[in-house]
Amino acid sequence: MIGKDNKISNLQAAMLMFHTIMGVGVLSLPSTLAEMLGTSGWIALIITGAIAIIPVIMITKLMTMYKGKNVFDISSQLIGKPLTYVSLIIIAIHMLGQGAFVTRIFGEVIKMFLLFTTPIEVIIVTIILTAVYTVRSGIEGMARFSIIVVPFIVVPLLILSIVLIPDLDFSNLLPVFKASPVQVLKSIPPVFFSFGGIEFLLVYMYYTKNPGSAMKYNIGAIVVVIVLYLLSFFLTLARFGEKGLALQLWPLLSLSKAVQFPSAFIENVEGVIMAIWVIIAFTTLMSTIFSASIIIGKMCRVEESKYFALPLLPIIYFISLVPRNVILVYDYVQIFTYIFGTFASLLYPILLYMIAVLKKKGEAKKNENTI
Repeated sequence: MIGKDNKISNLQAAMLMFHTIMGVGVLSLPSTLAEMLGTSGWIALIITGAIAIIPVIMITKLMTMYKGKNVFDISSQLIGKPLTYVSLIIIAIHMLGQGAFVTRIFGEVIKMFLLFTTPIEVIIVTIILTAVYTVRSGIEGMARFSIIVVPFIVVPLLILSIVLIPDLDFSNLLPVFKASPVQVLKSIPPVFFSFGGIEFLLVYMYYTKNPGSAMKYNIGAIVVVIVLYLLSFFLTLARFGEKGLALQLWPLLSLSKAVQFPSAFIENVEGVIMAIWVIIAFTTLMSTIFSASIIIGKMCRVEESKYFALPLLPIIYFISLVPRNVILVYDYVQIFTYIFGTFASLLYPILLYMIAVLKKKGEAKKNENTI
């Protein structure tokens, strides 16, 4: 490990969650929203974001209540070890699957736009090996990396957004309330996939120095994700229109082709967007490998969980190659999210928090009766 105490700040933990979430759905979310709800996609995005804040609040409060304990010990104390093992195995599978699908999408994007003749297997192995190496350096190195890369993501995106304004047709944003309430409700589960990564707080917050003051950072990270998702949706919708956006596989990458800087200051804008995507995808994969190795290590009662990172490489590699093409990747993602993601991101954190609250109230009443 890099540091002596292996601790991170609340901001660093929130940034790790932020990068993990952004790496999952940022490329395809605008087209998904346009396909399901048209110009009303922003409504589902705001509602889903508000729902995502609920488990974030619960996880933050739970980890504050049990400061200094990891997710395995907390879960064992609340629901018993048998259910804890089952639950954490499901979550570990979810994390590995999420990392595998992000890796596959990363490989497809790199092959399509940059390394045309390079086998996708080589691209996938390269990024997984790099992520494993970073994970073995410890969470402090990962946390510092997550902070350092933020300006390299946010600043270029803001500049590109400003340059795009003359080419946007804001009439494409109308009508604002096109979809029915039933359509909006049906769209929430698929959109929630783009907020996958909330459950990683169960791992990160164990390493924070002062979890009691983490709430504002964690909620702030989700709010920033919502704002960036809304910005990407409005920009792509204004540029391509409802029907054009629904046909795009990766609208943000297509959007980069429409950007032209004055006096050819930057000739290849696609390269800038690709660089941002590489950073986000790498951070997501890094987080999934680290968190999965930590959970597996805790279940095996091994102190140095980083040694599990390398054995996870072939698992992620083979899972990433299961879908025959990129379209099937997103089909697998939807199925995987319904089966494992809902439990990992919503049901499990809510269950633990409710049991913890009830247990605290029971202990308080018991103390009152004793007095």
